[in-house]
Amino acid sequence: MTELRSRARSNLTIGRREFLAGTMGAALSAAGGFAASAAVRPPVALRPSAGTISLAAAGKLDIAAWTYNGSSPGQTLRVKQGEDLAVRLHNSLAEETTIHWHGVRTPGSMDGVPYITQPPIKPGAEHSYRFACADAGTYWYHPHANSQGQLGRGLYGPIIVEEEKPIAVDRDLVWMLADWRIGKDRQAMEDFGQLHESSHAGRLGNAVTVNGELETVLRVRPGERLRLRLINAATARIFAPEFSGLSGWIVAFDGQPVEPRSIGNGKNYIAPGNRVDLILDIPADAPADAKFAIEDQTYRDRFFTIAVIAVAGNAVRTKALGKPAKLQANPLGTPNLPGAETKSVVFEGGAMGRMRTASLDGEPLPLRELAQAGAVWATNGQIFSSLKTLHDGERLFKLDLGKSYIFKLQNRTAFPHPIHLHGHTFQVLSRQGAPLAEQIWRDTVFVFPNETVEIAFVADNPGDWLLHCHILGHAASGMIAAIQVG
Repeated sequence: MTELRSRARSNLTIGRREFLAGTMGAALSAAGGFAASAAVRPPVALRPSAGTISLAAAGKLDIAAWTYNGSSPGQTLRVKQGEDLAVRLHNSLAEETTIHWHGVRTPGSMDGVPYITQPPIKPGAEHSYRFACADAGTYWYHPHANSQGQLGRGLYGPIIVEEEKPIAVDRDLVWMLADWRIGKDRQAMEDFGQLHESSHAGRLGNAVTVNGELETVLRVRPGERLRLRLINAATARIFAPEFSGLSGWIVAFDGQPVEPRSIGNGKNYIAPGNRVDLILDIPADAPADAKFAIEDQTYRDRFFTIAVIAVAGNAVRTKALGKPAKLQANPLGTPNLPGAETKSVVFEGGAMGRMRTASLDGEPLPLRELAQAGAVWATNGQIFSSLKTLHDGERLFKLDLGKSYIFKLQNRTAFPHPIHLHGHTFQVLSRQGAPLAEQIWRDTVFVFPNETVEIAFVADNPGDWLLHCHILGHAASGMIAAIQVG
């Protein structure tokens, strides 16, 4: 990891202008509230356990991993918009676990955060989850107990909530992007929780996978139209796939529809926790042996190919289909911006940061003592040593139910942070004080070093909700807090 340490400030090639150009979306306006469940399906049984998976074909790289029902990623949970999703978790791990439904606006008791919304599920125990899926789109599930260690060992899976009127495609595919750290013994390393990494860019692996596979090859036909649902399930890695030679459109961010815009030939950034839905068109005149490499150049000197699209067979159609129609908006409450209350959220700490002291569980401590306790990031000058402390009553804010709020997220650190808010979906209003021409809905927003981002939402979901960085080493070492609604 010497290279990563020495280049912590400079190895990320994201530019703020590039990011804005690639991610700004259209404003959405829809009535608020949760849709009533239209149907109930029997519970899906999920059993997290330790096991072995193969990252390469023909057993070329078998590694120890944690899986749901023997696979990583876990099975796709697919329901129609408005239906209930029911899951029965059987914990076959040797430690406590939960499941968080990332991006799904669940009731508070279903959010899957230990000591905040439920007791942790002990080894050998079971727990039931059931909630209505009000919003169509691409979401995912993962543990929220020992998140970095459990997710980093392979515990994650996709959730697809089907639209009533989806975009017509030939195939609808999910790609869960992740990385693994493989040692010289060709086994997955278990060096989670290193404070040096947690105080820098996070724990980056050296092997990138798509749906748990290395060197992915997707075979397509000329003229085929694909819906590609990209989910970043990595604990720290930022992906930026480039689709050179292919045409297509981004149609949703974090499950929320946007006015379709071209993917272009540049980077399309996907931070940990983010999802991007693409409509990808294979050229109708592509030769039968054509190959398109989907490449990633996010980190300097660490270029790699995410996957290869290989063309074969007869053409599906001979003419391009053109720009797809916009998906129908989800039933999100539109913030009342003139009447919204603004709250400042300041993130500090980490390597090369300016934080010198912070309050750990209410006790002001110098940075050296904080680091000895494994705490190096703070939110509004506060660090909570564990979620148990939060359960005992510590909250960053207490919000009024039904009221509109603007959170002014200020990143006063040397590293970017994908900030995730549980239980709500928000609009991204501005960056560095400049209003965005197109304000998209998100549940995880990427905030650059020394950048201020304003988000707005209606606090319409009662309960206790986490606000944290989705670089999971950052969350584990202090960049995590809770808000209370109602």
